[in-house]
Amino acid sequence: MRILIVKTTSLGDIIQSLPVVTFLLKKFFQVQIDWVVEKSFKELLEAHPNIHRTIPVEISVWKKNLIQQRRAIKKAIASLRKEHYDLLIDLQGNIKSGIITKFAHAKEKIGTTFSSAPEWPNALFLTRRYSLNKKEPMVFQYLSLVQNHFKTQIDAVEMDLSLKISSEEEIWIASLLKEGKKVMVCPGSQWKNKKLSFSAWIELLEKEQSKNPCHFYLVWGSEKEKQEGVALHSQFPNYSTLLPKISLPVWQQLMSKMDLIYAVDSSALHLAATTKTPTFSFFGPSAAAIYQPLGKIHRSIQASCPYGKTFVKRCPAIRTCKTGACLKNLRVENVKI
Repeated sequence: MRILIVKTTSLGDIIQSLPVVTFLLKKFFQVQIDWVVEKSFKELLEAHPNIHRTIPVEISVWKKNLIQQRRAIKKAIASLRKEHYDLLIDLQGNIKSGIITKFAHAKEKIGTTFSSAPEWPNALFLTRRYSLNKKEPMVFQYLSLVQNHFKTQIDAVEMDLSLKISSEEEIWIASLLKEGKKVMVCPGSQWKNKKLSFSAWIELLEKEQSKNPCHFYLVWGSEKEKQEGVALHSQFPNYSTLLPKISLPVWQQLMSKMDLIYAVDSSALHLAATTKTPTFSFFGPSAAAIYQPLGKIHRSIQASCPYGKTFVKRCPAIRTCKTGACLKNLRVENVKI
């Protein structure tokens, strides 16, 4: 069985769709899984032990100037069309993934119905369509496509995964580890309204340190987040390590060595969910019921909107709210950690 998965972005969503791979491996004795993904995220899938081939695309670059990028687009399409698949699974559900689905060779192409797709024209390129329960956790939504197609239900979702890293990277990780409790702190998010205030992080880490002496591992992705990490490190100079920029596979393996991970709703949280490390996460303009990692080891708090906004998945003002008050005003003293 040869299967192509189309899920190009975003990083957190890609991670939450990885249980589909586990499902397919259990379903078929022999299966080859390829994956179409944005080039910026390919290192994650290339380090996955059960993904045969990663096909990178740069749609975010191409759409800025289709004329200048036509050669790159032709090359990517040619690479995509070299293979013939038994099944294509479109987990993205938008117009861009629909175009990829159209050009790919597959006997069957499955995805969501017109009403379930984030962008309905996507369903035009499919041979089989399945509806989603949008009130379910995202992991279940992705899995429901393949479960419905194969008429097979699973008892439990398996998220545990070990991404491939080099022996030198393993040695480097071991050199970082301190005695005692190890806590990773991931305050970053691409969406500013998903972030806690700097004072809240200080209060939270002080509370954690007073409860049980520990060492904090501070993670960052952008230069702005790095400066925030520097500021946090200055508050706990003897009890924290500001990590350098690290690859996703190394980050995931380091996460597996932690005793606890603090994060907001971000790719960091979803990457942590692929390990056996407990997490505590903070949700404001997105719903913990949809995006929180599955399992009893994962806990979260859902901050309330002071303006009375309600939503199923994400607050309609997640990008436009000027205060981000749901999380910015969160009182850590009321958080049971």
